[in-house]
Amino acid sequence: MKNAEVAIDALAICININGLEMMISLGFLAAVGVRVSNELGRGSANATKFAIKVAVSTSFLIGCALFIIFLFLRGRVAYIFTDNQDVIDTVADLSPLLSFSILLNSVQPVLSGNASLSCQCLSIFSKSPIEWEGPR
Repeated sequence: MKNAEVAIDALAICININGLEMMISLGFLAAVGVRVSNELGRGSANATKFAIKVAVSTSFLIGCALFIIFLFLRGRVAYIFTDNQDVIDTVADLSPLLSFSILLNSVQPVLSGNASLSCQCLSIFSKSPIEWEGPR
């Protein structure tokens, strides 16, 4: 490494930006988790599917918007965090990787939360001691 301090500063800026974007996805995770559990509790499978589709598509659209913003403003994003021109140039070099990371990470938390929540609710329902007596 030529200058480790510049590399670490640029990486810290990129991780900070990625973490800020991840908060949006985690907010969707929490919101859709409540919505899906309410719809599963009510027994409405169609509303559950619709809530998941809306949350995933909204999170993906926000990820696409941030992808485009960080891809086109690659040389200007780092000015929020630093005035060092070497760090700004390094962040500009890392911006395509950061943009693709933001795009892919925008959907993953929403999908993983829905899968774990749905499986958890189904496992609770399958272990419940409800006996079906059948038709009389």
